[in-house]
Amino acid sequence: MQDYYDLLGLAVGATPTEIKSAYHAKLREFPAHKHPQEFKAIRAAYEALRKGESQPEQDFFDLQPCQQELDSAAVTQLRERATDQAQVTLAELVRLTF
Repeated sequence: MQDYYDLLGLAVGATPTEIKSAYHAKLREFPAHKHPQEFKAIRAAYEALRKGESQPEQDFFDLQPCQQELDSAAVTQLRERATDQAQVTLAELVRLTF
């Protein structure tokens, strides 16, 4: 959050009017057609500061995609089993193919 204030050149706790004024000043300084990356960062900072404290409540009710992490030990064990079952000799491969 501190980075957003720094990006817009504001002190922490700036009023919504100050935030909006700083946002428009930065847009004049970094127009989108000449500075697309800076424009995106300024826009993101403004949106984050504009939403303020209401953001966590909105995130709570928004649908979040499921995130699943794989157990690396289980993945390693499955890989070893698959490798063991996939190992065949050339003769077996030819016999199974034809």
